[in-house]
Amino acid sequence: MTTHPSPTTLQPDPAAIFAIAHSLWAECHRRTETEPHLNLSACYSGMDGFMREIMRVATTFEAWSFQHVDFAELTDVWPYLLQNRFGHECLSVLLPEALSEFDAHDCRRIAARLRLAIR
Repeated sequence: MTTHPSPTTLQPDPAAIFAIAHSLWAECHRRTETEPHLNLSACYSGMDGFMREIMRVATTFEAWSFQHVDFAELTDVWPYLLQNRFGHECLSVLLPEALSEFDAHDCRRIAARLRLAIR
């Protein structure tokens, strides 16, 4: 079963935003286990700052996707795809300590890594 945002919906999917944020949060924390020098709290002036940055990335990517992704071409459930793959793909193009630099250009790069059809 494939589900994706309805074309009649005027806002991004909150389930997708949550899935992106959770995936990225978990992947960043996995990185701290293998990269002991990585201190997310120090990078973002506290863990609350880190969580705000994660939410900004998630909201930015979902809003960008809503405008550019051809959801009719998806074969996966959108939030599940993001939950399973977004964090890994995001950190393949950005360092965990550089999330504040995330922008629309990165959205396109991550979409390509996720092999999303772009309108």
